[in-house]
Amino acid sequence: MMRRTTEARNRSSPDRQTATPAGHAAQAAVAEVSAAVAREFDAADRMVDLQLTTMPLAGGFPPRRPLEQLAATSLPGTHIRAVTPVKPPWRWIELLQGSLEATASHPRTDRHDSLAQASALRVAEAIEQHLGAVRIAARLDLVSEASSPAWQNAYVLVTATHLAGLLVTIED
Repeated sequence: MMRRTTEARNRSSPDRQTATPAGHAAQAAVAEVSAAVAREFDAADRMVDLQLTTMPLAGGFPPRRPLEQLAATSLPGTHIRAVTPVKPPWRWIELLQGSLEATASHPRTDRHDSLAQASALRVAEAIEQHLGAVRIAARLDLVSEASSPAWQNAYVLVTATHLAGLLVTIED
């Protein structure tokens, strides 16, 4: 059995250096969900890790910076190739579900698909319970490192008060 790790990251915004209690709570909730998802996906023989970064939304909603800048701020240290807005914003949950469904060995089973759907909904609930409804979402196309056995999906999520980056890492 593979050991899975979860991590919640807190990054300071260049505009504001303080993290909020809601941001910390959302990170802890996503880390808890990530641990459960990792256990549930054991049969897929892949490591699944969900990492959330949060920071207060500087300047209030709507954000005054372009989506590309928000994306770079939400996941510092990642190399972003492209930012694709998700419309309507709630569709990011469906995209996350698709990422989790991709962990299945082929052929996929109905159980795996329903597990992916339930897991994506739990992640969304963990985020929105603490940060509020996602009002703007985008999928990030990351530049992958050739030496890494993992593939990643990333999302930038904007609520009325917070900017969040969700990084989904899946390793064989």
